[in-house]
Amino acid sequence: MELEGLPPARQRDILLDLLPALCRKYGDVGSVAAAQWYDELWQRWFDGDFEAQPVNGFDDETARGIIRANAGLLFDKPDGTPADPDKFLRWANKFLDRNVKDPGRLTIQANAQRDPRKPGYARVPSGERTCPFCLMLAGRGYVYASAETAGADHDFHDDCDCEIVPEWGKGSNHIEGYDPDSYERMYRQARDVLENRHVNPLLLEAAGNVSPYTVTITQRNGKRRTHTYEPGNPNNLNSLAAIMRRQHPEFFRKADGNLR
Repeated sequence: MELEGLPPARQRDILLDLLPALCRKYGDVGSVAAAQWYDELWQRWFDGDFEAQPVNGFDDETARGIIRANAGLLFDKPDGTPADPDKFLRWANKFLDRNVKDPGRLTIQANAQRDPRKPGYARVPSGERTCPFCLMLAGRGYVYASAETAGADHDFHDDCDCEIVPEWGKGSNHIEGYDPDSYERMYRQARDVLENRHVNPLLLEAAGNVSPYTVTITQRNGKRRTHTYEPGNPNNLNSLAAIMRRQHPEFFRKADGNLR
């Protein structure tokens, strides 16, 4: 559909319908394909009637609110700032990428949790480069599928190329290039810099030049507690990411050092 030349308000209104429709359509395709793939793997290991179910949690109304907020880039501002449709296009491409990929990932996660055989699952980087946030999660390897261990593994950023892969027995899956022990070592090296406050002062400077990191934890009693870690704290994933990016520049995609 050609939008160029249309009034900004008309472009926005078309996109409010078009983008959610694309996310829903191709997200459904991804979730069905993921469920079929899960079933194929399961049948290689077990006899039974377990059947994976597609999951697509995409919410049209929430999406429209997000799109409407970002569509302000299509309009000239009262203060004289010109419209920036190119910036909006870059945002829209990332929005589509994330919302088309997420249903497939969530389908694997949800079925791993309801699977009576209780597999573990891992976050496996699949692209040319990976961000430090994903590498830290991938370094956990295959973790038991439960509410306690899912946690941050439900987070995927824009342009994320990670896949969720189940495993029913230790060593049953061999994925070329997937080395969680190596990922874990990178994470530990970065954490050691913050815990011991030594090594290259440039690393400490990078770790301090990031945003605070906030995480909400659900306790066993159902209560939620929020913790905020300031820059330079060993529990601040933004600081760890900044250090890892400088220690291993060949491994990570270019970004600003902040995860959230």
